[in-house]
Amino acid sequence: MNGTTYFSHGKLLITGEYAVLDGAKALALPTTCGQHLHFHPQPGSHCLLWESFTDKGHLWFSASWELPSMKVIVGEGLTETDILTSLLTSMMSEKGLPASFFEGKIETRLDFPREWGLGTSSTLISLLSKWTQINPYYLLEKSFGGSGYDIAAAAATGPFTYRRIKENSEKPDVKTAPFNPLFLNKIYFLFSGKKKNSREGISSYRSKSLNPAYISEISQLTEKILTVEHFSDFCALIKKHEEITGLQLDLIPIQEEYFSDFQGVVKSLGAWGGDFLMILTELPQSDIIIYFKKKGFSTLFTYNELIFSENK
Repeated sequence: MNGTTYFSHGKLLITGEYAVLDGAKALALPTTCGQHLHFHPQPGSHCLLWESFTDKGHLWFSASWELPSMKVIVGEGLTETDILTSLLTSMMSEKGLPASFFEGKIETRLDFPREWGLGTSSTLISLLSKWTQINPYYLLEKSFGGSGYDIAAAAATGPFTYRRIKENSEKPDVKTAPFNPLFLNKIYFLFSGKKKNSREGISSYRSKSLNPAYISEISQLTEKILTVEHFSDFCALIKKHEEITGLQLDLIPIQEEYFSDFQGVVKSLGAWGGDFLMILTELPQSDIIIYFKKKGFSTLFTYNELIFSENK
């Protein structure tokens, strides 16, 4: 098919969940899997057709618009359609893209199941940015909101640190992180079996009174994690991160609640209560699989299987 194809990476937030919203320095990783977008131009069609496919090739969303009016032809009443309509309208009215730019067909395809929570929305924003050359953080503010670390992950070439600048949300502080410890083979990622709605998690976080020390403590932990040499020290820092975050959220850390007998460390990633968990252990992989299978979890990845890095 003629046209242009783009790709953006999924994401995992290793440190700074919730605190990153208020300016804490966070460590994040891009995943090998992500989302693809193909635009097939059809000049003179006066419409835009959109189709989104799952990792299995199943159509899960479709919509179409009349141009330049942006009248919805197909997909009316769907949340996804409303968000895209708002985005496309902003691109035309505020960023000056002509309606003719959008004439054609867009197809998106995920590399991962939608329920994994690796960034269906953030990869889409990144893809739209690559296609239109519009700042992705502007598009984020016009649509899903959030800290923006996932937008940075979508275009990252490896581990990076992220700090949100409240005074300028469209220009966060993003730096390549020197995170390549010798113990990467002791880090695993486990799908929790359920997707957490990030906006609900953020709303819950915002409802709590913010401990003034929380943001600086998380930033300091991130800095220490970037330079840690020994696996035992890394585990201790991650445990401390869970403890501090649990106190701020008034929630019990997931290991304490569900995996207290595990020989290692289990950490929530991103919004607590869903998506992926980070597993730190010196156990053989076969023992890890057996342990979590007994608990009802079956989707486990090694660090190198799931995390993207140009330097691999």
